[in-house]
Amino acid sequence: MNLIKKIFCLTLILLMTVIGVGCTNADNEVKEDSNEKVYSNELSSYFPSVEGTVFNYFGTVEYAQTLTLNKVTDNKDLLTLNFKGEILDVSDGEGPSKEDRVIETKYTINKDEVKEIQKNLTRRFSQSIIKDQVVLKLPIEVGNTWDQKFNIDGKEYTVKTKITDVSKDDKNKNIVRTETIINGIENYPENTYKEIKIFKEGKGLVEFKNTILLGETKNPFEFGYMLFESEK
Repeated sequence: MNLIKKIFCLTLILLMTVIGVGCTNADNEVKEDSNEKVYSNELSSYFPSVEGTVFNYFGTVEYAQTLTLNKVTDNKDLLTLNFKGEILDVSDGEGPSKEDRVIETKYTINKDEVKEIQKNLTRRFSQSIIKDQVVLKLPIEVGNTWDQKFNIDGKEYTVKTKITDVSKDDKNKNIVRTETIINGIENYPENTYKEIKIFKEGKGLVEFKNTILLGETKNPFEFGYMLFESEK
């Protein structure tokens, strides 16, 4: 009987050891999986990642602005990029105050889309009329189209965005061009608001074009700006 008991005890100890090792391995696998990034690396590659990076833009009628990547927050499932800058005063002090020229933009990147969110309370004339916009969405290929709802002046509209071109520059950096359309908005040409955005690998937004409405008469005016890139 003693021999049988010893064999039983040894078998039980061996079994518990095997189970314990198995559980430890499983726990390690869960921890490793939890450290994996869930947001899209492909989408994040179209944006800068180094805090403090400064971008200078120039556009229509001597328009100029600067943006600085102030903060990068990586929460594994969501990458958040906070930019802050200002529209430069080229009117010798006759234009808006510095406070009224501040621009704050946040981009959030998850597993399949990028959102652009205007953080300044009052929209600047050089910004999109869409304050919270899905600007990129997988797959990054020509023809990919997505819709979202948009409210302005108490009315709801449907925003349609389409990838119209995917290419590479002379340094082999990926470029994606999108076109956004909102039908049925008065005062814009043919009652249609249009904007074009171009994003480049490692740079973020490098070109923006839209139609702005000037003055009380709301005359449509074609506006745009693009990133100044050194040839270095």
